[in-house]
Amino acid sequence: MNRRFLILDCYVDEPACLGVPPFVAPYPRYILGALFDAGVPPEAVDYLTIDNLRVSGYRLEERYEEAFVIGGAVVPGKYLGHRIGTLAELLRTMDANPRQEFAVGGMIAPLLERERRPNCLPVLRDIEAYAYTKARGAPSDERRTTEQIARWAVSGAGLARRHPDHPNIICEIETFRGCPRLSHCSFCSEGATHELEFRDEGDILSEIDALIAAGVTRFRLGRQADILQYRTPFAEFRKGFPRPSVEAVSDLFGELKKRRDAGAIRVLNIDNGNPGTIANFPSESAAILRAIVGAITPGDTLAMGVESLDPAVIARNGLKVNARELLEAVRLVNDIGGRREEGLPALLPGINLIHGLPGESMDTFRLNYEGLAAIAGAGLMIKRINIRKLLPYPGTAAGGAFREPAVRIRNRYEYYKRRIREEIDHVMLRRVYPAGTVLREALVEERRHGYSLAKQIASYSITAAVPLELPLKSFADLIVVGHRERSLAALPRPLGINDLPAKALELIAGIGRKSASELVLRRPFTGKEEVRRIAPAIPEALLDDMAFD
Repeated sequence: MNRRFLILDCYVDEPACLGVPPFVAPYPRYILGALFDAGVPPEAVDYLTIDNLRVSGYRLEERYEEAFVIGGAVVPGKYLGHRIGTLAELLRTMDANPRQEFAVGGMIAPLLERERRPNCLPVLRDIEAYAYTKARGAPSDERRTTEQIARWAVSGAGLARRHPDHPNIICEIETFRGCPRLSHCSFCSEGATHELEFRDEGDILSEIDALIAAGVTRFRLGRQADILQYRTPFAEFRKGFPRPSVEAVSDLFGELKKRRDAGAIRVLNIDNGNPGTIANFPSESAAILRAIVGAITPGDTLAMGVESLDPAVIARNGLKVNARELLEAVRLVNDIGGRREEGLPALLPGINLIHGLPGESMDTFRLNYEGLAAIAGAGLMIKRINIRKLLPYPGTAAGGAFREPAVRIRNRYEYYKRRIREEIDHVMLRRVYPAGTVLREALVEERRHGYSLAKQIASYSITAAVPLELPLKSFADLIVVGHRERSLAALPRPLGINDLPAKALELIAGIGRKSASELVLRRPFTGKEEVRRIAPAIPEALLDDMAFD
C-alpha cells in the first residue's frame, strides 16, 4: 500500500462552527496543513467530500494508509444545495470499505464509541493533531496547540482550491475556542470539550492572507463562542462574564477592513455574539459593534444563543439573559447595525432557541413567544429566529439529565413555534427585506417545481424563490417582489415587465392574479405610469426597477 492519506469532509454544523457548503470549516484545512508539517508531500493527500462518496455508492477507489474523517451535526439545520453527512452514512462508508482504516474526528466521534467497527478509530481530542502524529509514525489522540494551528492553518490553506465548489465558497475562520464565561450553559459542547485558547491576531491574518492567495474572497469569523470576547484580559467580571477588550477586537477588524477596502475580501461576516456580554457591558459592546459594522459586509448576522426566556429554565441551565436584557441587547445591535448599506441592514441579531432543556414547563414556550413579541412590538429587527430541539451531547450536564419531553410539553412547543413563525417571523421578514430590496450575486443552488432557489454566499443568507428556471450554479442580482413563509419571492433585475410570465407577475407585491392577467393582455408597456394604472398598489421601488425594452 502506498503511503497516501485521505481527508474525508462529511461537513460539520456545530454551535461554534459551520462547514456545510458553501462554508468550509477549518478542520479539513488544518488536517492538510498538519500532514504537510509532518513531511507528507501534496500529491500524497487526497480530499473528498461526502457528496463525492454519495456519487460512488460510498466506495473509495483506492486504499489509503489512513482516512481522516471530519463530521458531526450537533445542531443540524436545513441546507440548500448540500446535505451534511450523517452517522448512518459514515457507518455505511466503513462497511463498504472494510480494509480501509478511518480516524474520525469532530463532534460525531463520541457517537461512534457506541458503534463497534474494527476499521474505525474515534478521535476524541483533535483530529488534526492525530493526523500529524500518525503521519510521523507515532499516532496519538492529543490536543493541538495554537502554535501548531498557526502553521497548519497557513500551509493547509490550499485545500480550498481542492473544494468542488471553489471559488464559490466562504471559509470559516477560528478566532478562539472554548467559552470565556466562568460557568457554561448546561448543553454547551464548546465549554465541555475545549479549554479556552485565543489565537493571535497575526496568525489569523496570515491564515486569511494564505486563503486569499488560494483564491478565496469570502470569510466568516464564526469559529468562536462570542466574537465580542476575543482576547479578553479577564480583568473584571459581571455575572460570570468578563469585560471585553475593545482594543483587541477593533484592531483585528481594522486589519480586515484594510483587506476589504483593497478588494481582497468580497464578503466578511461574523457569527456568534453572546447577548450576556452585551447586557453586562453595553458600553464596551457598543464600541466593539461599531468597529465590526465598519468592516463587515452589509446583511450580516450576530447570532445570539438565547435558548430560553423562561426564568426557571435560565436558572437551571446557566443561560445568559432574561427577556428584558435580550430586548436591550437587540435594541443596541439595531441602533448600531440597523442602518442600511447597499439596501440591507449592516448587522442584525439572530436569536437561537432550544426546546428540550431541563426545567421546561407548559409556560416556557409562552414566555419565549412573549419575549419575541415584545421585540417585534418595539419596532426592532431580528434577522432570523432558529428554534431547535436539544441534541444531548455526551459529557454535558443537559446530556446527562436529558429526558424526552412529555407529549403535552411537545404539543405546547409546536403550538408556540407555529405562532412565532406566523406572527413574528413574517413581520421580521417584511421589515428586513421590504419589497424592492436587492440581493446581489445570489447563487442558484436548486430548481424545484418551476422555481429556482438562490442564496447569497454569506452568513445566514435567506433563500429567494424565483419563478423562473435559471441555470444551476449561476449568479443573479435579484430584487425582492414578495414574501413567503420563511423565504422571499424574487426576480432577476431589472424587472422585465414586458417579458415576465404571468406566474412571475402574480408574485410581485401589489399585482395578484387578476392584475397579472390584465398586464399580460395589455403588453407591451413603455413606462411605469401605464403599469401603475393597472396595478396601483405596486411599491415604488419595484416600479423604479422595471425595464421596458
